[in-house]
Amino acid sequence: MKLVDIYRVKTFVVPEYVDAVVQGVLSIDDLRVGNYKNVMWQSKSGVEQFVPGEEAVPTEGESGEKTTLTSLRIEFSIPRDESLLRRVIEEGIYPNHPWDEPVVQVSEEREARKQE
Repeated sequence: MKLVDIYRVKTFVVPEYVDAVVQGVLSIDDLRVGNYKNVMWQSKSGVEQFVPGEEAVPTEGESGEKTTLTSLRIEFSIPRDESLLRRVIEEGIYPNHPWDEPVVQVSEEREARKQE
C-alpha cells in the first residue's frame, strides 16, 4: 500500500452538460488510479440554487431572482500538480460548463493505492 498526494476536484453541473464537462476533463487528464482510467464519481440529482447579481450573465434565471435547478456533483482526483489542476479547471471544466461562474471545489488530500 502506498499513500499519494492528490487534488480532489468537485463541481456541480446540470444533467444536460455532464457529458461535456466529463469529456473536457478527460481531454486534459485520463484520471488514472492504478490500472484503471477515467475514474470519476457522479452523485444522484440534487438541487442547486442561486440568485444572479446585476453583473451576472446567467444561462438560467434572471438577475435578482432565486433560481433552483437539478444538478449533479462530479468528483475526481488528480496528482497534486498545480499546473495540471489549472489546466483541468481552465481548459477542461470552464469551457464546457454552462455557468459564467461555476462552483469548482478543490481540496488537498491523500489517497491509498493498493498497487505500488
